[in-house]
Amino acid sequence: MAEPTWIEQRITLRWNDIDLLGHVNHAVYLSYLGEARDRLGVRALGSGAMQELVIARLEIDYLAEARLSDEWVTARSRLLRIGTSSIRTADEVVRPDGTVVARAETVTVMTDRVALKSRPFTPEERVELEKLL
Repeated sequence: MAEPTWIEQRITLRWNDIDLLGHVNHAVYLSYLGEARDRLGVRALGSGAMQELVIARLEIDYLAEARLSDEWVTARSRLLRIGTSSIRTADEVVRPDGTVVARAETVTVMTDRVALKSRPFTPEERVELEKLL
């Protein structure tokens, strides 16, 4: 079985992403990773479903640094697993030279925004998600 496809987003680094040490601040990576996960979610479920997805767990490893001189990074996400009401993704931020600077694994849950609790994926949602596996 082929490995799931990365959904990628190129992000231009901004001066306010950089901390006093001269590299991208650790908290900014969460925003970068969110952009890639959002792109994955929109591709599978459409933009309306993005209002129903919430992060339940995120584990991140910082492996190297990105600096303003890199000019841009690529944030990417791929689907690892589909649960009853959640998905697990692998997420990375990569410098232009190919160095992975941050690697994360995220669990995102589909919610019922009225009941304020998780809800199972519909059969149609599951079919669209499975196309990314």
